[in-house]
Amino acid sequence: MINVKYKKMLEKLNKILWGIFLFTFPFSIRFILYEDASYRFGNFNPFVTGFLYLPEILLGIVFVLWVISKFKMKNMNPKSEIRNPKWLLLILFLLNAGVVTFIKGDAVLFGFFLLRIIEAIIIYLLIIDQLLPIKTIVKILLVGALFQLIWGWTQWKLNHSLGLTWLGESVIGSDVMGVAKIDLADGAKQIRPYGSFLHPNILATYLMVIMFISLSYLKKYHLLFWLIILTGGIYFTHSRAAAFVTLIGFGLVVLFSFIKDLRTKKNISLLILLIFFLGNAWFLQKSQSINVRDISWQERLEQNVVSHDMFWANPLGIGIRNFTLEMEKYGNDKFMPWEFQPVHNSYFLVLNETGIQGLVLLLIAIVLIFYIYWKQGSIIPLILLILIAPFDHFLWDSFVGIILVAIVLGVLRLQQTTD
Repeated sequence: MINVKYKKMLEKLNKILWGIFLFTFPFSIRFILYEDASYRFGNFNPFVTGFLYLPEILLGIVFVLWVISKFKMKNMNPKSEIRNPKWLLLILFLLNAGVVTFIKGDAVLFGFFLLRIIEAIIIYLLIIDQLLPIKTIVKILLVGALFQLIWGWTQWKLNHSLGLTWLGESVIGSDVMGVAKIDLADGAKQIRPYGSFLHPNILATYLMVIMFISLSYLKKYHLLFWLIILTGGIYFTHSRAAAFVTLIGFGLVVLFSFIKDLRTKKNISLLILLIFFLGNAWFLQKSQSINVRDISWQERLEQNVVSHDMFWANPLGIGIRNFTLEMEKYGNDKFMPWEFQPVHNSYFLVLNETGIQGLVLLLIAIVLIFYIYWKQGSIIPLILLILIAPFDHFLWDSFVGIILVAIVLGVLRLQQTTD
């Protein structure tokens, strides 16, 4: 009797901790564990720094308690999940990335990347095992999104951070260099809202992912309320990429509501992706000849040129997290310290760091996942992640980005098994 009571208390505690993690994972509370090349260019370079995030510790506790409870109930049966071919592709991808990094990069930084992948797998398993019901997960994510929006609105209203560095808030303000701002008509600078994220673009993608995951679980007035709140929040971040991809998402929702044949939906989606990937390949080749007036787009095109030249010099890859350490070899001009950033396209970054073979494995995995996970319109959140990836690098090299991918894959897998 005591053992049964103890087990129930343990399970309840773990569910609470899992819920806290889902709410707090955007909090950028982190500790530096490794910084061998972090100050190589004068300014601090977070892209070659090994961080441990506080929510990671919480996730580790949840996982240990989950494994203990599974073994106690003797129902640990991962065979059906392990047999899925996506795991073989993941193993091959990681082996390739590890070998390339061992030869050309920093093995310790690969270790941090591998830790993030393991954490993503843990999140995926916890979701499909329904440690918390999916509707409960959706509610927690929505409350977390609302909390971030209120936080971001307050930052925008004050035009500086709230001083909540103990919750992982970055120090931001209209006079702080390197902070995303908007130029107002009177010449003043207005910061873009961050919440607890490291950049407003990540906040926008977080809101977009939660919105499209939640659509299947919201009804009538609740659906309308959250659509207004979350779409308004995405617009509020001034992330043009997230706003554009969100519009595509709504367009797909409407389109798929009129198309009933599942094969037709798949073919349309795969056609969109094919055109999309070919467009990315064209941009990689032609960025040097494209002229635009927008400064941010100029900077991204210059990064694309560096990525292009780096690839042709290192077609088999340069190693995980090694882009910023190699980019000075391929730029036409000398970079300023704050310009040492990864190319703002996740696919180009994968190509550079893991080689052409790594990118091919990734693209095969994307196509395979489409066929494995497809259930009516539920594939849309995954499509949107694929479409947002060329506009930034955080889905590949940030803690929050990798978690968002894991949440989407976990929810889609759960929907597949329960529908």
